[in-house]
Amino acid sequence: MSRLDQVYAGAPVWAQNAMCSAEGWRLRVQRFPPGFGQLLAQVEARMEWSEAQVTSARLARLRAMLVHAGKHVPYWRELFAELSFRPERIQHESELGVLPLLTKDVVVAQADRMRAERVPSIAGAAISSQTSGTTGAGLTFAMSEAASRHQWAVCWRFRRWHGLQRGTWCAQLGGRTVVPPAQRKPPYHRTNLPGRQLFLSGYHLSPATAGAYLDEIERQRIPWIHGYPSLIVLLADAARGRSWPRLRWITLASENVTEGQRQRIESGFGIRPVEHYAQTEAVANASQRPDGGLCFDDDLSVVELVDDEAQLGTLQTRRIVGTSLDNWHMPFIRYDTGDLATVREDGPYLAPGRAVVEIDGRREDYVVLADGTMIGRTDHIFKKLTFVREAQIRQQRRGAVSIHVVPRGQWTDAHEAQLRDEAAARLRPETQVSVVVEERLLRTGAGKLRLVVREGSD
Repeated sequence: MSRLDQVYAGAPVWAQNAMCSAEGWRLRVQRFPPGFGQLLAQVEARMEWSEAQVTSARLARLRAMLVHAGKHVPYWRELFAELSFRPERIQHESELGVLPLLTKDVVVAQADRMRAERVPSIAGAAISSQTSGTTGAGLTFAMSEAASRHQWAVCWRFRRWHGLQRGTWCAQLGGRTVVPPAQRKPPYHRTNLPGRQLFLSGYHLSPATAGAYLDEIERQRIPWIHGYPSLIVLLADAARGRSWPRLRWITLASENVTEGQRQRIESGFGIRPVEHYAQTEAVANASQRPDGGLCFDDDLSVVELVDDEAQLGTLQTRRIVGTSLDNWHMPFIRYDTGDLATVREDGPYLAPGRAVVEIDGRREDYVVLADGTMIGRTDHIFKKLTFVREAQIRQQRRGAVSIHVVPRGQWTDAHEAQLRDEAAARLRPETQVSVVVEERLLRTGAGKLRLVVREGSD
C-alpha cells in the first residue's frame, strides 16, 4: 500500500470525499479537455461511413503509426530491420501477420526500449497507465493523451446511443478501494462531485449490506448504475420487489457478461443492461448497439481475430489481437489481449464494425469472505505487481484463499509480502491467504486462465 493510500485510509469520510473529488477533477481535465465535444462529434459522424471508408481511414492511420514506430521506437526499429519489414509500403492490414504477437511479458521486459524517442504534437502528454487483465499479470505502460481521449470519445458514443449524456449522475460499482476494508458500517460509498459519481465499494457488498447500497442510490435519485456485472447482479437480487422509477440506465464493463446475469439484473431493476468491452491498453473495443447487437469499434484500432480455438457451425471463437493507432508514446502493435471473441464468419458489417456474438474474456467467479461478502473482479490485487506473470485465486471455503502465482523471475520474500499486502487491502486482513508459486496454472478447455476458481461448494 502506497503512502497516499495509507493517508486516504486513515482520513475521515469527509476528507476521503474531498480526495475522491480532487482525483475526479484531475481525470476530468485529462480525459475531457476543451475540444472533446468536437472529437466526440467526429467519432459519431463515422457512424455514417461505409465499411470501405472505415477500412481506408484505418489503413492510413496504421501506416502512419508503423512508420513512427520504425523511426522513433528502438524495439520496433530493430524488429522491423530484422524482418525487413517496410511500414511505408504496407497496403493491407493482413501484412501485419509477418510480425510476431506482442505479449505482456515482452512489454514488461522491453518497456524502456518500447518508449518513443520523440512523438508528434498530436500525441499530447504521456499518461502512466496500469492494468492487470484476465491473467492477473501486472503491467505499467505509457499511454498518449490522444489515445485515452479517442477511446473515451468512442465510449461516450456508445453511451449516447442509449440516451446517456455527460454530466448524468452515476453510481459506479467496481474495484476501487474507496471505502477502507476495515470499515464495518455505512456509508459504503464515497462521492466524486466533478465527475458526478457515487463510488460504491465492491469490497463491502453482501446480502446483509446490499440494502444500504440501494437506499443510497434511491435517496440520491441516481439514474445510472455502471460497473462489474458480477457485483451489479448482487444489487439486483436485493432490489427485487422495490420500485425504481428514477433509474434509467445500467451499463456493464470490465467482465464477460452472461445471459443469466442480464436476466437477473433486469429482473431486479426492471432495466435491460447494455455492455461495452475495452481494455486499458486501448487496442480493441466493442459496443452494444441500440438494437442489442454487439460490434467491434473498428474505427478505433486494428483488431485481428487469430488462433482458431473452436468452431460450431458458422461460429468461430478466436483470440483478440489489437493495434493501437493513437498511442504514439508506446505503440502496441499486434498486442495479444488474451481475450476471446465468438464471431460469425458470414456476419454483417454493423457500423462502425464487425458483429460479435460474445466476448469471452473476463469471466470470473467470486471470492467469498467469512461473513458472506462476495468480492468480484479481484484482478486489482495484481495491478502493481509487475513481477507476477500469471495469477490465480482458488477457494475451497469461506474466508480463506490460496493465491497461485507464476513469477516473471526469481520469487522473493519481498514479493510475497507485497502480494499479501495487496490481498489484505481488498480481501480484508482477516482472510486467510496462502501463496503457492508454480510454473504453470490451470486453464479452461478453451485455453483461458480464470483468475478466480471456486473449488468447493461452500
